[in-house]
Amino acid sequence: MSAAPRGRASTALRAWRSAKVRYSCLLILVLLLLTLGAGWIAPYAHDQIDAAAAFAAPGQQHLIGADALGRDVLSRTLHGGRMSLVVGLLATLLAVLLGVPLGALAGYVGGKVDWLISRIIDLLLPFPVILLAIVTKMLMGDGLLSVVVALSLVLTPFFARMSRAKALSVAQLPFIEAAQGSGLGAGRIMLMHVLPHCFQPVLIMATLSVAFAILAEASLSFLGLGLPPPAPSWGGDLQASMSAFQLAPWTVLAPGVAITLAVLAFNFLGDGLRDVFDVGERFL
Repeated sequence: MSAAPRGRASTALRAWRSAKVRYSCLLILVLLLLTLGAGWIAPYAHDQIDAAAAFAAPGQQHLIGADALGRDVLSRTLHGGRMSLVVGLLATLLAVLLGVPLGALAGYVGGKVDWLISRIIDLLLPFPVILLAIVTKMLMGDGLLSVVVALSLVLTPFFARMSRAKALSVAQLPFIEAAQGSGLGAGRIMLMHVLPHCFQPVLIMATLSVAFAILAEASLSFLGLGLPPPAPSWGGDLQASMSAFQLAPWTVLAPGVAITLAVLAFNFLGDGLRDVFDVGERFL
């Protein structure tokens, strides 16, 4: 086994020994299994209406109760989690794919390229997520894609700024000069030497970004800017149930607890990885 695979295996083992990382990963795995398997686990369809069961209390027919339309809260929460987690993961993945190469290119090449990319980052940073959601909704219409694009545009500058700072520091190291002296082009140097050094901070930021994106999607859905009803989502179900909190608190508590668990799991995972990798920066 080469030194690089041994080093990666050692780092992964060290990360798994961290209680924060281990328990966070287990909780995330449980959430993913429950939500992605909602079609088999949920006792009812998420849009199945039963007027006779409106605001039914938790019991044998509805384990954690029913909402104003008689829809099963457990089924809505499981299906809504699928949408919320998919939005969080897709928005973070798109932000990584956009932000990391741009930031690394700016930091390594410098000059006019750095100036142009830095100005784009500075332009995107002040935009609030609500304003971007409104703009993307106007341009792209309702749906999953517009929410993902809005959240990814909010996250992209953070990944770009982080990878730019990392590339600036890596570009000064002796092995970069050696690679340049050996005749390697800028593209291969970035791919082989600069981007790998961004892996650890990008991984940490990505876990924290998923938590931010889940919470932001819930906030947008709560304000009516997220996934349109009757599509299930934690934020949308929370908004639809707020007026009935005193009458049927389970309709609010179920999506609220789900959001809390998901955000805590990804935040604790990011904190645990930061401790393991000994990366001192704070993100987001």
